Amino acid sequence: MIEHQSELSGLRVFRYLVVLMPAVILMAVTLSTVSCGSHGLFAFASNSTSPTATKTTNVGKFAFVTNFNDAKVSTLSRNTTTGALKRVGTIIAGAKKGPHGLVVAPSNAFLYVANVADDNIYQFAVSLISGALTPLSPASISNGAGSSPEELAMSADGAFLWATGSGNATVTAYTVNTSTGQLTANGSALTLGGFNTPFGIALHPSLSILYMSDEVTGLIWPLTIAGNGQLSSVLPAVHSSDGLADAPGFIAIDPTGGALFVADQRLAELSTFSIDSTTGALTAAFTFQNGNVNDSPIGIGIGTNSLIEYLFTANQGAPGLGVAGSISSFIASGTTLTSPPTQASPYNGPIGLAIDPLNLFVYAADSGDGTVSQSIINGSCGSAICAGPTIATENPVNANSAPYGIVLSH
Repeated sequence: MIEHQSELSGLRVFRYLVVLMPAVILMAVTLSTVSCGSHGLFAFASNSTSPTATKTTNVGKFAFVTNFNDAKVSTLSRNTTTGALKRVGTIIAGAKKGPHGLVVAPSNAFLYVANVADDNIYQFAVSLISGALTPLSPASISNGAGSSPEELAMSADGAFLWATGSGNATVTAYTVNTSTGQLTANGSALTLGGFNTPFGIALHPSLSILYMSDEVTGLIWPLTIAGNGQLSSVLPAVHSSDGLADAPGFIAIDPTGGALFVADQRLAELSTFSIDSTTGALTAAFTFQNGNVNDSPIGIGIGTNSLIEYLFTANQGAPGLGVAGSISSFIASGTTLTSPPTQASPYNGPIGLAIDPLNLFVYAADSGDGTVSQSIINGSCGSAICAGPTIATENPVNANSAPYGIVLSH
């Protein structure tokens, strides 16, 4: 059902942010998003009511954004040449002050949204023509009472989905019916004594390993994936080489699978880890300062443009200290980053971050003003990252919708 109501309300404040800013991200992250490989309104036209596993050939055609305050998910269509976004529609995804992470199925036929306020994961069919969202039946599945599901990841074949639960220190596995999109809990949620507040989540591109960040202990957990999608902790959890980096956000993994990156929300620095090519085990490597110690980076992603690999972060900034929100662009080589980064600014409290499949544009959910920002990689400004236009996620415009996560169709 299409919804058009909105509510002016504040966003949950992160426990580690230096300045009071609207809630943390994700991605995806996206979610951590790595060039749309993160495994992060409806004035509908030509709505397809029978999604199939055959995806569109026009990759990155749609962007989906969670609006934390009013619990709406926005669909925006994307000009894949210019990168320009256009509002398509919105739909409700559970309780207000709840939608966080989201993920698109590899087929582009289904979308899943985690809601921290009501402990559910919402599941939608996606029109491959218009991007319109239609709730499945049932429209949601419980992630467990008090679990507060944060971020989602999905296997490359779309058969499994995983959710981090910050409320009850769990990571939950689901099987996915790739024909109907329905989720089914796959055994008991994984709970370990070392888990405190599971948050960011990302899959290794070739190994059966899922990595999870704990935003209180600072540990990055490599979790082994069994053939049935269930998780186990076999490899040791690893902390950043900076012992004070205890507030990691989203996770990004190099496309080669050799390096893992995570931004610390409190220290405004990036930590890098090398990944064993056989086992997936982590070794802490280096840390690199972001552009400003008050940047508060959360969203993170990797893209390669003109044969150069870039690492991008979404930085909430610190308005009270005169630090605007921004997008940072580091050049990455293995576990080494160029520092300080180039930055595109000003933006308003960006959280979630997504990179288009052609590695030309970076999009971020701007929690402070109800918009999505578009940055251009190696644009006409002559810099590695150039500030571009923004677009409101809702119509009528709601500056207090508090966009949180963003993902692109594949």
